Amino acid sequence: MSDVIVVADISTGEDLIYNTLAVSKIVGVHERTLRNYCTLMQKHHYDFQKNKNGHRIYYKKDIEIIKKIVDLKNSSSLTIKQAVSEILGTAIDELHESHQKNSEEKRDINTLLEEFAAFKNEQMEFNKTLLEQLIKQEHYIKNSIEQRDKKLMFAMKESMETRRQLAAAAEAEREKENEKNKRIWWKFWK
Repeated sequence: MSDVIVVADISTGEDLIYNTLAVSKIVGVHERTLRNYCTLMQKHHYDFQKNKNGHRIYYKKDIEIIKKIVDLKNSSSLTIKQAVSEILGTAIDELHESHQKNSEEKRDINTLLEEFAAFKNEQMEFNKTLLEQLIKQEHYIKNSIEQRDKKLMFAMKESMETRRQLAAAAEAEREKENEKNKRIWWKFWK
């Protein structure tokens, strides 16, 4: 299989894409014979994808169906047309089921994506509301602390003023007492 040409294709979701030469080597038929098989398959409404140059490209599922056709033709007395009809009769039903299942899965994925988008929007709204509440709470706390600080400073100023007045009154009282004591002493000598 070292001669097989494989091209990665990210856009379709398939793992590998094969060209005609590679597929003819894989299934063991000549390229012209492979093209005949594919033409008959297309007459039975089997769709092959084509590259930008208009050449058929083959995926693993295509190769598996072609292998079944080649094996059936080689192991029985059926003609190529009969083998294609026999295999595609069941393969197309399987493909339709597979496509239907894929469509349902895509719908399920789309539903999940829509639900996720709705959840994301709800979460963003919740986060916005929560942020607004946190900002209000921060302002409330800041204002409360400022009010408390103002009251504390006012109380400290009043306390200091009262202490100063008490100290002044005590000093005045001491001076009065000293004055009174001086008078008593002078009276004693008089």
